[in-house]
Amino acid sequence: MSRALKAGHALSGALQIVAEESVEPIANEFRITFEEINFGISMQNALMNLSTRVPITDLRYLVIAILIQRESGGNLAELLENISSLIRARLKLLGTIRVLSAEGRLSAWILGCLPFALAAVIHFVNPGYLNLLFTDPLGHFLVGYSLTMMVIGIFAMWRIIKIRV
Repeated sequence: MSRALKAGHALSGALQIVAEESVEPIANEFRITFEEINFGISMQNALMNLSTRVPITDLRYLVIAILIQRESGGNLAELLENISSLIRARLKLLGTIRVLSAEGRLSAWILGCLPFALAAVIHFVNPGYLNLLFTDPLGHFLVGYSLTMMVIGIFAMWRIIKIRV
């Protein structure tokens, strides 16, 4: 859209260019917005309809910025370039966070599966070793307590690993 505006097209023309040259499914949404504007719906309502149909945060940033620019004035092409750099930086940050939290996710999987894998190895090496754990009432309590603590630990690890941006 920024390049189309720099080339001298109006905002509705830029929407049409995005609708023609983008990939589906977003091209169809911009096409619907362009058609709404051509049918007489105001630019503000058409853009708000777009942000309602496509619930993506980055698209809402775009719509809000365009609507504010239409009221206050300024260089829309430069504004769209700034928004695109913001979106690219946000996606880069999300990728970096995903990479950095991968170690935590792997640790969570290992710590969650390790007790069960170790119990299976012990059962195959010495089949009678864990029988007391499942036959004695104190063993039942210890298994239940261990499972409860594992669930709490997995929940805590999940909360630490999940970072919202």
